[in-house]
Amino acid sequence: MSNKEIWFFLFFFGVLLFNWPFLEVFALSLPYYLFIIWGVFIIVVIVVIKKMNKQSSWRV
Repeated sequence: MSNKEIWFFLFFFGVLLFNWPFLEVFALSLPYYLFIIWGVFIIVVIVVIKKMNKQSSWRV
């Protein structure tokens, strides 16, 4: 999987998580949902960046 494919997937995964159907399902606990999902999404992005940096250092 290339770098562009990973970022494309993460973008659409984020759009899916912060779109109307999920926000409607968690309407009663919306602040908790937003904070938890936002934090998890940031952690996933950090892990992907570190993994890409680790792979690029092995190629040198």
